[in-house]
Amino acid sequence: SMEKKGIVRIKAEYLGAVKQLPPFIRELKAVLPEAIIDIETGDHTIASKHTARTLRNDLALEGIRASRIHINGRKNKKPDAHVSFEYHPGMAGYSPATGFHFFIDPLKFEPRRLLTGGEIAKIRDEYFLGSKKVVLGGSIQDDELKDFVAQSERILSQDRNTKIMIVPRCPNDAIETLKDLGVGCAFDRSSAGRDTNYTLITEVGVLDRLYSACDVAVMGDTFSWNGWGQNPLEPALYGKRIVTGPNSRLNRTAYEGLEESGLLQSVEVENIAYAVLMDDSPEGLATSQKKAAEFIKSKQGAAKAYAGLVAGVVRGEYPTERHSELVSKIAAYDSGNFGEWGY
Repeated sequence: SMEKKGIVRIKAEYLGAVKQLPPFIRELKAVLPEAIIDIETGDHTIASKHTARTLRNDLALEGIRASRIHINGRKNKKPDAHVSFEYHPGMAGYSPATGFHFFIDPLKFEPRRLLTGGEIAKIRDEYFLGSKKVVLGGSIQDDELKDFVAQSERILSQDRNTKIMIVPRCPNDAIETLKDLGVGCAFDRSSAGRDTNYTLITEVGVLDRLYSACDVAVMGDTFSWNGWGQNPLEPALYGKRIVTGPNSRLNRTAYEGLEESGLLQSVEVENIAYAVLMDDSPEGLATSQKKAAEFIKSKQGAAKAYAGLVAGVVRGEYPTERHSELVSKIAAYDSGNFGEWGY
């Protein structure tokens, strides 16, 4: 009967959580192959049809079959387990009423299917990158854009053969701001990109793929005093040099480990150009890439651990008297250094 197969309902309420679902879903399907997985996606700045499309594309890229996965559809009957994701480790836990609250950061370390050389070459063609050095601003916030453009101008004054790709957190605001700054830019794959030094990306959910085609990644939401920080593991998985600002309340474990590896450098906003132009020797870069890869590997395993706990609840292995055991298992997961949260 239906009940035996299990129904798992997952809520991914922001793009950062939607992007971490594939490794988790892969492990969930491995332990509960017959389960129905109901997923609700969303984000406060973009329409849910966009986050749903992002998830479908990502599942396809990972080769995860979409059978028995329902995205933003009609709710099935009462689920056997509820799952949602928290970006504050202190909010991770379990309650019979609201189900699992998993800390999102550990999932960011999970292995992904990276783009092949051919796929990366295709991206370079589609965006008219040619032989240019590519500096990619990832999820640049509107209040960082003016400074990022000023630093980009300094980079271009040193090296005209550079393409600045801007992936803004909020495309509509960015279009207005760039207009005000008088910056001429091409949009997405427009052929105007042949003749401009700036390309603005308005598509949703493609940032992790675009990192594959850049030379240096500049992480947005890290330069204003209240920065939350973007996920630096996305460029790191491709071995890219990463420049970040001093402020990131999220992804603390990742920022610290990558900085230690030498792949990531943290600077004040007025030093972005300096850091981007500082070319590492090929040997130095190779050493940093190796250290970063080892660090990332050492942090893997969350998807399997989380899926195992969910399967346990679906199979009825955790009666009420064992709930506290669930809570401590979740809390113990990646009790790394959570920086400013004070854990």
